Amino acid sequence: MKNLEVLNVKEYDFNIGKYLSQGTELFKKDIGGFIVATLLLFVMSFIPFCGILGLGNFYKICKKVDEGQQVSAGDIFDFTDFMVYLKLFLLILAICIVVMIPIQLTLVPFLLAADVEGGQVSDTGAALLAGGMGLWIMLIMIVFMILSISMYFIQPLISLYRITSVREAYRLSWKIARKNFFMIFLFSIVVGIISQLGMIVCGIGILFTIPLGICMKYAAYKDVLESLNKKTV
Repeated sequence: MKNLEVLNVKEYDFNIGKYLSQGTELFKKDIGGFIVATLLLFVMSFIPFCGILGLGNFYKICKKVDEGQQVSAGDIFDFTDFMVYLKLFLLILAICIVVMIPIQLTLVPFLLAADVEGGQVSDTGAALLAGGMGLWIMLIMIVFMILSISMYFIQPLISLYRITSVREAYRLSWKIARKNFFMIFLFSIVVGIISQLGMIVCGIGILFTIPLGICMKYAAYKDVLESLNKKTV
């Protein structure tokens, strides 16, 4: 995968239907193991900074199952990449703080425009404030949507392809993701819906739908990154 460091990423296919199908087939290979790994992932998420590491380890489990290797659900507690994921966590935290400052400032004009009469916000002021909040929320959603897609391939690059530089992983992730931005965004929505469908069955169903969604994302990572890596050979 080091070849990707100098790869000028060209167009590539991003087949949502294919990834949903391949992810489902992968999940069927070891349903019990994936469910146990999901429970342990929940446990991992209670450890500070480790939820994101646990998810990265889940992709390693997906790869082992996909390749027919021996798998232990306890692999979710692999701390080999702890420092890399700690740096990634701190990067995400810093980005959120920096991004939120200008977004917060966009709300100031609406707050100033909201008239206060006798300690009460006037109808006109309330309307302006509500409109401002609506625009503010929309702006937040757009910014974080762009950030989430730009970081879409960071975890597989770190966990599956052993890139230890968070900066390099982010650079490659954005370079790859921007070529199919809207397809990846649509895929994220579809997988997100599938992952949450388990909530309908008293919440217990998420033990099936969450690992299923992760397997689908792994299928997408595998197809895209392997196809790009082959082009460098």
